[in-house]
Amino acid sequence: MNCLDFRRLLLSGAGETETMREHRMTCATCAELLAEHAVFESELRGAFAVPVPGGFADRLLEAVPAGRADGQGRFQDRRRFLAATATAAAAIGLGLYAWRGRDDPMAMACIQFVMKDEAKSIMMGAMPRDEAERMLADSLPLARIESIGGIRHIAPCPLGEGTAYHVILMVPQDKVTLLVMPDTPMPSRTRATRDGMYASVVPLRKGSVGIVGASAAVVDSVAGALRG
Repeated sequence: MNCLDFRRLLLSGAGETETMREHRMTCATCAELLAEHAVFESELRGAFAVPVPGGFADRLLEAVPAGRADGQGRFQDRRRFLAATATAAAAIGLGLYAWRGRDDPMAMACIQFVMKDEAKSIMMGAMPRDEAERMLADSLPLARIESIGGIRHIAPCPLGEGTAYHVILMVPQDKVTLLVMPDTPMPSRTRATRDGMYASVVPLRKGSVGIVGASAAVVDSVAGALRG
């Protein structure tokens, strides 16, 4: 077994097999990846264990009117994300159909990064927050990212012929990976899917961002919240 096979099986949610365990015992990178994955799974189970009061979603939307002032933009982003999530969940059959077709090379490169290089990026450590804020200010500010989820890691990384900023983001439904590319403009949204992973690359006011996850609906929701 190699590292790519280990990651594919880990992300499938089937649990660690004996072959995976044998590989992990001799591979520090995959051992670290398994530990990170266990933390994510534990936190997700804890989040879902909290009972949601009846009518909570409706009350939340009513509490955040559409016409907020610019200073309340973060709340508008949360409302937008909730609406996008509901739409994706209601139309999941149509959404999955939209993923069929020709895979975009840049979106595919984002999937390959997650499968092959994400664990290495995590092990190399995160960049200082103030530096990240400065580097992403013109493309995708951290405050906008944090309006839909919690940032667990951010660091620069090579992607294709340029540099991206690797962000691990925990949203209510799952963990997703963002690859913010300030110097890579995209004229329109693109998609790719491979080995149970989904990627969407959407244009930003400067550059673009790739979103990668194991759920097409979650990737679509995050893409809708971050686009433009």
